[in-house]
Amino acid sequence: MDLQRIDLKALLDAPRDVNLDALLAIFGRWRNDKDHPAQWVDLADYAHMSRGAGIVLVGKQGMFGVTRFDPGLALFYSGRAGYEGPCEQRVVESFRRHLALTKALFAEPDYPAALKTLSGTWELSVNDRLDFPNSEETDRLLRPAIEAALDKLFGRGSYQMIPENDRQRRYGFALHANSADLNLLLDAAQTALSRAMKA
Repeated sequence: MDLQRIDLKALLDAPRDVNLDALLAIFGRWRNDKDHPAQWVDLADYAHMSRGAGIVLVGKQGMFGVTRFDPGLALFYSGRAGYEGPCEQRVVESFRRHLALTKALFAEPDYPAALKTLSGTWELSVNDRLDFPNSEETDRLLRPAIEAALDKLFGRGSYQMIPENDRQRRYGFALHANSADLNLLLDAAQTALSRAMKA
């Protein structure tokens, strides 16, 4: 199973209609940083739309940005390449990428202070309907790995998974975690990946 297309979205404690000009300026600087490890190649601005994709940075391994889709303003990472190891490790790596970029974004001096909180609500989906359709077979293949990854990140029993039951939509889950601490989650992801590399 070459799972490469993993999408994550983390809801922010912020109104959906907040002005995103500061984020556009930050992403513009990132886009022009040729030494950035994500190797950004494009920047798309949909911030003028009241409900939509927001601002999207496109890189060689994935996309990062802010969206205004329901249920509210969220930071997303859409992985496209570069995942290795078993599926559990790939899910953890997807969280690590998202969390590392989020931490870097929060650390920007002109990042809006009002947006510096994750709500603990996430969406995880597999953006590959050909190899991983929203089916019982995909669920049997992927759910154990996803649960093992989430146990390492959030702690067993510290989150809820709500599956996407519409078979016409992508396979995935809405996640509600007891903890939304960015640093703790990033440390957990890095620790899990370090242990996996040593195993």
